[in-house]
Amino acid sequence: MDAEIDLKGILGLIRRQLWLILSTIAAILVLTIIVTYSLTPKYTATSLVLVDTSTKNLLDSDNVLSNPNADNSRVESEVGILKSDRILLNVVSENNLVSDSEFGIDVSLKDRILSWLRIPLPPAPSGDEALSRVLTAFKSAITVSRSGLTYLITVGVVSKDPEKAAKLANSMSETYIREQINAKVTVTLTKRDTIQKQAEAANAAIVENERNFDSYITSNIDRLEKQTNSRGLTTLRAELEKVNHDRATGLDRIESLQKSLQAQDFSTLVTQLGSDALDELQRQREGLATRIAAAGDSSTEAISLREELAKVDQSLASAASQEVNTLQQTVNNYQQQANEVRQKIRSTVLQSNLPPEVLTEIYSLQQSSEIARNQYQTLLSRLQELDAQASLQLPDSRVVSAALTPTLPSFPNSKLILGLSLIVSIGIGIGLAILREYFIGGFVSENQIEAVLKVPLSAIAPRQASDDHHKLASPTSSLSDLMVTSPLSLFSESVRRLRLTLDQQERKNPAPKRQDGDEGKIIMVSSALPAEGKSTMALSLARAYALTGKRTLLIDCDLRKPSVNKHLNLEPNHDFIDYLRQDRNSATLTSLIMRDPLSNLTVLLGGRRSDVATDELVMSEKMGRILASARKHFDYVILDTPPVEPVVDGLYLSRHADMVVFVIKWASTSQSSAKRAVAALKENKNPDAGIVTLLNQQDRTKMSGNYSYSGYYTE
Repeated sequence: MDAEIDLKGILGLIRRQLWLILSTIAAILVLTIIVTYSLTPKYTATSLVLVDTSTKNLLDSDNVLSNPNADNSRVESEVGILKSDRILLNVVSENNLVSDSEFGIDVSLKDRILSWLRIPLPPAPSGDEALSRVLTAFKSAITVSRSGLTYLITVGVVSKDPEKAAKLANSMSETYIREQINAKVTVTLTKRDTIQKQAEAANAAIVENERNFDSYITSNIDRLEKQTNSRGLTTLRAELEKVNHDRATGLDRIESLQKSLQAQDFSTLVTQLGSDALDELQRQREGLATRIAAAGDSSTEAISLREELAKVDQSLASAASQEVNTLQQTVNNYQQQANEVRQKIRSTVLQSNLPPEVLTEIYSLQQSSEIARNQYQTLLSRLQELDAQASLQLPDSRVVSAALTPTLPSFPNSKLILGLSLIVSIGIGIGLAILREYFIGGFVSENQIEAVLKVPLSAIAPRQASDDHHKLASPTSSLSDLMVTSPLSLFSESVRRLRLTLDQQERKNPAPKRQDGDEGKIIMVSSALPAEGKSTMALSLARAYALTGKRTLLIDCDLRKPSVNKHLNLEPNHDFIDYLRQDRNSATLTSLIMRDPLSNLTVLLGGRRSDVATDELVMSEKMGRILASARKHFDYVILDTPPVEPVVDGLYLSRHADMVVFVIKWASTSQSSAKRAVAALKENKNPDAGIVTLLNQQDRTKMSGNYSYSGYYTE
């Protein structure tokens, strides 16, 4: 049942605030559509890169290593490398993004306005600053992320141009892989350079050891011959000296020939080489030179002869180069012969019967040479392997899916934005409806009044439709006439329910007995603001008491804007105000009261609007005597007081009341105004007096649920 009541309350709230909810939804949707379709569309292109964490070596394809424990950190590291500044700067440079209209440095709207106003512009950014700005803009347009726990890396680029987005995404992947290969090649070449230095040092050690061995043999050859009694060493030494002499002579001759060849001194070359072919070419050259000297410089014959001379010079240079190469080969043979002679000397010495101390020296020199040679061979082999690896490096990653040109923009996602906007607008609309219903707008339910004002609700009076006025005596009659003309109406029943609540409050909290024996009860009817039906309810409540036979007096205490006379169709006068002002000393209270034409209700009219401050009148001793006298002669005294917010008259009158009826206009009275008014009444009223509220002019067409009791009312 509670859930049903809550649901009905929610439906009623939505029905009452439907215009606010719909207008909020429409405004937000229209604004969202305008903003969404005014945004520049952007496209996202994505490429997919696979990271292979195994170690690859083409020179040893069987040795493929992988460490699963390090795979996750390796892939995450590759993600960081892919979006590093080095990769991005290469992409910026290769695609010339510095001058790109989207990512590059462009003249802003602000600069254009300053230029148009002839205001000096700030200095242009330097090269590094411009590059930094472009890099920052490009970073904001890229996304690099790992796909879950896989070895796949997604590279995305957002751009206004779909083709540019695909191009940049592919450029990032390609640059990353290229830099990966370059890094591996650089590491390999660094290793090679290190080993190259070590190999050069080993080679120098070999040369030094060989030189030391030869020097030892040469320096001690006479002693070795005597100790070994071998004449062969003398012969081998003589042969070695001859070979070295011939090699040195050949090197000198090659050096001289190369100088003549570089200087194109063909005469010297021919003389030094002494070749018949070169002699013939030299004679031809001299003949051509003579003929050129005889011919004119600009003649056709001279030009033709110069061409022939150039061909002869080329032939001479080619033939001389061949002769020099042949001579170089001969010198190389001398070197080989010298090495063979040295080897023979070593073998002869080592095979001889030498003393132990000599053999120890010789073997020590030979061992040092062998060690240096082995080291050199090992380093040379590794050097050749690294040279091969540098040219055979493979990347550890590869593009498994290149970025394609996107056909649909990734931003803005119109469907998603509109869907979210609809949900948000509905939420905001309902939130505003709740805010207006329970915090800003008027009161519409019993729970709302009791929760906000902390006072009980006595009854809810309906709003009468225009077709209900036929129940009244005349079109100018008051709604309160329904108490007499239509006693079974819903309005009349709501007034009687108010009367019942007041009787219950009186029984629960009986007023203390007065010393003078007065038993009449003063009921004050007030409201927070004007035009909330306060006077109508005061007259209706007074008639409700009068119709039960109670001696009832209605006093129009709204002296600033009296209206009870209008409800009773009586002529206004200044008698009551004059009486309070003591302008008419002969006037009595009995002469001021009048009778209600429709009931036995006694009425004290306020008359015309006052032209003086009425708070002084209502707080005067004379008003107190009037109310004290009314208590003696009437069972109930109903006070129609001014609204609390605009004037203070009602606060002074509340001190005399035994009960306060606070009228609230349905869905109209501001909650803040009502809270202030009730707080002021609680502060100024008689401490023993109670306060009840009446929710007036309820619009039943905006309430949820059916009225199952409508058959009991004469509608």
